[in-house]
Amino acid sequence: MKSILKIGSFLMIFALALLNNSCSDDGADGKNGIDGATGTANVIYSEWLSMSTSQNVTIDGTSGKAYDFAAPQITADVMAKGVVLSYLKFDETNIFPTPYTSIAGGFINTITSIPAVGNLKLFRFRHDAGGTVSIGSGVEVRYVIIPGGVAAKRSVYENMSYKEVCAALHIPE
Repeated sequence: MKSILKIGSFLMIFALALLNNSCSDDGADGKNGIDGATGTANVIYSEWLSMSTSQNVTIDGTSGKAYDFAAPQITADVMAKGVVLSYLKFDETNIFPTPYTSIAGGFINTITSIPAVGNLKLFRFRHDAGGTVSIGSGVEVRYVIIPGGVAAKRSVYENMSYKEVCAALHIPE
């Protein structure tokens, strides 16, 4: 019986010694600090893309200029369950979400994005239906895909600025 107690005592002292040696008070060996926001490893974003060649098109009875970009990451699953956001970069400090409405060529017009499987289309139209206005060659577009597995409502991101979306989704600007 005494040998069992001695073995038990030895094991307890050994276990406490191991536990004491594996823990440190300085935090150097373990996690230290406040937990950050959950990452979004599944979010996909494109590089900044230069304007492609435009085509005159009519969409839902509205004439305008269309620019097509190959976007193989926009899949049927993304279209069914995810979110595709797009941004226009006019220069380093002027980045806007689509749809983007402005006065260009003396007329109110809008640039909107239309995602489809494998493609992102930008469409610019004048509100007065009086012709078309091209998007300047210096303007770039970027799309951000939030797959259906990431729990968020589209409106949450639509109401954020580009910088806020980048911060929330850990996307380099």
